[in-house]
Amino acid sequence: MRAVVFAAYGLLACLVTWPLPIHLRTHLLGATGGDTGIYVWNLWIFRHEILRHAHLPFSTDHVFAYTGGADFALHNFTPIAGILGLPLVGPLGVVGAFNTVLILFIALAGCGTYALGRRLGLSRWAAWLGGAIFAASPIMTAKETAHLSLVIAAPLPLFLWALLRVLDSRRKRDALLVGVLVAVAAYSDAYYGIYCALMGAFVIAGRFTAWTTRPPTMLLARLARGIDGFLAVLSAAVVWRLFSGPADLVLGGLVIKLQTLYNPVLALVVLAGIRAWLSYRPLVRIVDPDGVLPRLRQLGAIALAACLVLMVPVIVGIVQRAIDGRLPATDTFWRSSPRGVDALAYVVPNPNHPWFGDVTRPLFLPPRADAFPEHVASFSLVALAIVAIAAWRGLLPRLWIAFTACFALLSLGPFIHVAGANSYVIGPWGLLRYVPIVGLARSPSRFAMVAALGLAVLFAFAVQALWRRRIAGAPVWAAAVAVALAVELVPAPRPLYSAAVPHVYDMIATNARNPDDSGRLLELPTGLRDGTSSVGNFNPASPFFQTRHRRPLIGGYLSRVSGWRKQTNARDPMMNALMTLSEGRSLRAGAAEEARTWRDTFLTRSCVRYVVFDKARAPAELRGFAIDVLQLARVHVDADYELFTPIDPPSCEVRRPLRRRVLP
Repeated sequence: MRAVVFAAYGLLACLVTWPLPIHLRTHLLGATGGDTGIYVWNLWIFRHEILRHAHLPFSTDHVFAYTGGADFALHNFTPIAGILGLPLVGPLGVVGAFNTVLILFIALAGCGTYALGRRLGLSRWAAWLGGAIFAASPIMTAKETAHLSLVIAAPLPLFLWALLRVLDSRRKRDALLVGVLVAVAAYSDAYYGIYCALMGAFVIAGRFTAWTTRPPTMLLARLARGIDGFLAVLSAAVVWRLFSGPADLVLGGLVIKLQTLYNPVLALVVLAGIRAWLSYRPLVRIVDPDGVLPRLRQLGAIALAACLVLMVPVIVGIVQRAIDGRLPATDTFWRSSPRGVDALAYVVPNPNHPWFGDVTRPLFLPPRADAFPEHVASFSLVALAIVAIAAWRGLLPRLWIAFTACFALLSLGPFIHVAGANSYVIGPWGLLRYVPIVGLARSPSRFAMVAALGLAVLFAFAVQALWRRRIAGAPVWAAAVAVALAVELVPAPRPLYSAAVPHVYDMIATNARNPDDSGRLLELPTGLRDGTSSVGNFNPASPFFQTRHRRPLIGGYLSRVSGWRKQTNARDPMMNALMTLSEGRSLRAGAAEEARTWRDTFLTRSCVRYVVFDKARAPAELRGFAIDVLQLARVHVDADYELFTPIDPPSCEVRRPLRRRVLP
């Protein structure tokens, strides 16, 4: 039966990615110049570091080669994909292996949700439908165009399955499984490890706490009436600001600054929260009639220990960075932190649909280059309608309604946007992002994946409950709903992107039979890029091209780049000049001569033997400077690229990588 379930999800995964299955080795669902290219590189470098360099694949000198390479402690590295892709790269090529792994992970997301549904007592067909709608949901389809790590969503429902299992069995081996699945989630996407912790806290709180309300005392009732007055004044001030624009509101001798609505609306939200507390006075009690909490604390320690042991390579990398002062710091600002999804994003008709997707795709998206894969949260209007009917009839479990609502609210970000407009209303993430470790999940829009999982579970409960009520014409209604879901959710044919690598990179590919062939590649424009910033103008497609030529790169692109690395490159006369010109800016007086005197030192330390100019992206001033100062000779030119080599370069003195963890 399990094989049949997996085969059905495998077929579904092929259908929702069609025609990718017949172009496995030549095309991708996303452009190589976007995040898709980085995830293909992740797959390749994982295998390359194991087989070519014989060490654990958590560091490399193939990017940021001029500053000693990099580790992947804080990079979205997806080692789980690397493990599954390891035996596939040889027979299928790196692109074919990547696409195969992608389709496999879509199927596994369905399987994981199916297992969770069965654990929750759902029938096989209802659980299968829940898994199918999660695997085929528009939000999952959108992530497939850029974020492989988020498509590896199977650990989320499997973690919940294992947690519910250990809560019932209270066995050590089940606790070990929980810890293993948290580590697997973290190795799939760093955010997913944090999400598991939050989901676990919610489920445990839902099982072992009870909420009651108490009537307000007379004193609290008077205080509530006083707050009502403040709320009325603030509401009037906000409305006045909406119509008058930025200004000062003078009330007698009181001057209220209304340049923005952040502070007034914050005050409204805080006062409204206090007013609600005064009215209901909620009281939370721990409920443990069977006395199992002490045993569960022991099992929790076992799960935590198992997770930490498996996460040792990453933990060591983070600790080493902290000791060396190379830990990237991401400041959390009150107003300018990343926003979440729009409050209406969940009800946008399928933005991937071949018929109407062009119309619905841009709805409520922020003006960002990666807005589509990052901020789409669409689910299924048909499924949402069924869930709403079941909820209206009281047929859905309250825990899972609250679970879904909680993570949907978190996905709205620090300030809630509605129809593209900032309401300035603070959401739960506005406070939770300041919690240590939890705040590392800096993009709140990704909580929408957990909300989608919750909606899939609610949908499974809804269809089972409605079917069992045996309403008139149930088979006809079921067939109609199935057809409506299929028509609504179909994304095929999917747009495909060529995975071709420019010919110039074939010309400089490393020669595996020549161990002395260690020359490195400088691509111009160059720079340092991460998920939140860019110094210079590094081409995001460069790591993907590296899967063909295999030469270490002077620049690089990882999820997080430390300030130390940026400062080290900025202090280097040659790198500073190249990155400045790569941005299209002019050099300061004397910078060109400093770089000229640094030429031999730069070539000695960098071991650059090939320089490739991207003709469409390299400014003319950068090209002229590099040819003159680095003393380059051209060896090839085509419509898009020029290839140069340094004339009489000095011998290499390659810097050792930051860290090598050798395999036993």
